Parts: sequence; C-alpha cells; structure tokens
Amino acid sequence: MQYLKIGNSLLEVILIFVTVLLITSFLIIKTKPLPINLLVRALSWFQPFCQPVFNPDELPSSFPPFEIVKSDSPYPGTLLFTNATNPFQKNVEKYNSYIIEIDKISGKVVVYYRILTKGYLFQPQPEGYSYGILEKIGVNGAGHNGTHYIATKDLKISNKFKISNLPRGTTDMHEFLRLKNGNVLMLSYRTRKADLSVKGGFANALVYDPVIVEQTSNKKIVWLWDGKDHLNIFTTTASPDVHFDVKPPLRLDYAHPNGLAICPDANLLLSMKHMDCIVKINRETGDIIWTLGGSNCKNNQFVFLDDPQNGFSHQHHVRSLPNGNLLIFDNGTLHPKPESRAIEYEIDEQSKTARLVWSYKNGQYTPAQGSVERLSNGNTLIGWGFATHPFVSEVTPEGKVVLAINLPEGQIVYRVYQGNND
Repeated sequence: MQYLKIGNSLLEVILIFVTVLLITSFLIIKTKPLPINLLVRALSWFQPFCQPVFNPDELPSSFPPFEIVKSDSPYPGTLLFTNATNPFQKNVEKYNSYIIEIDKISGKVVVYYRILTKGYLFQPQPEGYSYGILEKIGVNGAGHNGTHYIATKDLKISNKFKISNLPRGTTDMHEFLRLKNGNVLMLSYRTRKADLSVKGGFANALVYDPVIVEQTSNKKIVWLWDGKDHLNIFTTTASPDVHFDVKPPLRLDYAHPNGLAICPDANLLLSMKHMDCIVKINRETGDIIWTLGGSNCKNNQFVFLDDPQNGFSHQHHVRSLPNGNLLIFDNGTLHPKPESRAIEYEIDEQSKTARLVWSYKNGQYTPAQGSVERLSNGNTLIGWGFATHPFVSEVTPEGKVVLAINLPEGQIVYRVYQGNND
C-alpha cells in the first residue's frame, strides 16, 4: 500500500472519523473517564501511513520552529531528536510531534517524520536509525508501553522490537541498546502487588518493578534482571514523585528506571530516578556490584570528591566512557537550588570514591528527561529535556559553548543524539 502523507485529506478524514467514533461510543455507554489509551492505540496503528519527508523546501505550520543562537565550529554532522508539547504547561503554543534530523552547521532539516502519538530515542544505527513509538500510556507517569523500530536511511522499517513473554510487563521507551551479537537491551515496568501499609499505604497496593531484558532479533528473551529480586521498595528517595498511599489501580513507581549503559568490563549500569542512584549490575549473576547515589540516596556506597552538590539528584541518561568514567545528566531536582547540569565522575571502585572531573550548567532546570553524549572530538552534547533555551548545547572540555539551539517554550525533547557522519 502506498504511504499517505499526514497532511493528506484522506488520512485526516480517517483519523477524525475514528476519533469521533471512539468518543461517541464511550459517551453512549457512559464510560468515565474516556480511556485515552484506546485513542493512543488507534493513532499508533495509523502511524505507518505517515510518510517521512527528506530535505524539505518548506516546513508545515505544525512544525516546531527552532533557532540556532550560537554556532562556533561545532563537531560536524547532524542532530537527531524528537519533540512533544509539555502536557503540564499551560498557555503555550502547541506543535505536532516529530522525529527530526537537522544539520548542525546550517540548521537545515534533513528529514522529519510526523508522530501521531509520541516519539522516543531517535538515534543513529549502522544501517540508518532506530526510534520508539508510544502505544499505551502508563499510570502515575510511568509504565508507558510502545515499540522500538529499526529503520533504513530512508526510514523504511527493517525490524521492530517489543518485549515478549513477560507477564504484566511493558516495553518501556527510556532505553534501547543494540549489542554486538545482534541482541538488544530494553527496559520494562512490571506490575505486582505489595503491602505498603507500613508506610501508610494499602495492603494490596500495586507497584512497578524495573526490569532489564536482553532479547534476540527473533524476540526470544535470553537474559532478564528483575528489580524485585534486588531492590528494597522502602529505600526509595523521599520526594514529591513517590506516594506510598497510592490507591489501586494506580501504581507506586518507587524506582523509575530511565537509563541503561554498558561498562567497559561488559557489566551494566542502571539509572533509577526515584532512588537517586545508579547501580552497577553483574551481567553473569545479576547481583548489584555497587550503588552510587547523591545525598538523598539511602543506599549510596561512595564518597563524592570535588562536587559542591555532593552527588546528583533525579538523574537521567548515564553513559560509561572508555576510561571508566561516568557521564550523567543530573536533573538536580532535590539540590538546595534545583539546577540541571552535565557531570563526569572518575570512579574508584576499590576506595569507593567518585571525583567530579568535569561539569557544565547554564542556569536551566528540567524536572525530567535530558541527555549527555561525549563526542569523538571530546565535546559533550547536552539535551536539556523540558528546558528549551537552549534545548541542546554542545560544549568543549574547557566549557566553551560551540552550539546552542532554542525551541519554543513548552516543547520537550527526551534526548538528543549526534547523527552518523557520512
């Protein structure tokens, strides 16, 4: 079947018809509230009918305008990101969601692809790209479910990944890592019952456990790490994000896994926002080797050196550098003055010290999302999540800003990636 552009009247008529049909059906049977997930699933089903646009001469009015406010010899290539309108922010102009690739020097849009729900993790792959599409909205801001796609350079899908054979588990959108053996690592939220009465909650409460899955291209799970076997619910960080009195069918999101990385020794790093920590996981046994956390973390095993914040808070997107250092996006939510920053720690696993050897901040604060990437020339690419002025910075090791791009207020960008340099 031939692709239809999202702007085509036929597709718009179909989408409007489906939306009206869904709303009418549930009004007739008086179901409250309207199950938005049914609409999200319907929209995700229509997603393949959207056609990507390469090297456009002009952009649609629904495309978020961006402004390059500084460009001073950044590392060449392109930027890959997805946009969405912040659902919690009022009185801002709304734009449609896209996956977007732009040239870093000229600002020209290389490709855009309209996303009918929400896009995640638009990142380069050897054969082209990968990206995630939201198909179901979770509860309490977690537990979203979707599909990760591998696509060629012309954005034709060559493979897709969902976590299979995991009862009560989701295919989470926070991370998608491909391994040299062809397998992929993905995150999942898995629901179970737990007694939270000792913390003022319900005896039959529902909680989300973080799960890591290694799955083959044939959808077979070959390795699984289940947080319920290694984590204590009650060591979550006290913060506005965690509510022990949550009433079913809502879930307690005590960990909120939001980043996964592979260490030089082949073990794994898992970032958990609501526990204010990063754990190193033994790939053979599944045991936690160590826990690194900020001043609010209840399980931290490290002493922080040369860090005025004494660690990170509600962090995102950890990466292990070739020298063993950790690169982290520190959201800074529970710092005395909330301010986000990109940070690099030198880790001594024997003496359990984490020395801050590099950092960058620009006065912005984002309560969620954000990313960091060390480029091959030593620069660091920073995505600022909910913050938009700028939404991306490229910074030299000396702290000089060589690229800064703004988006309209109210736009959010989950992560920013350096594209393939052809």
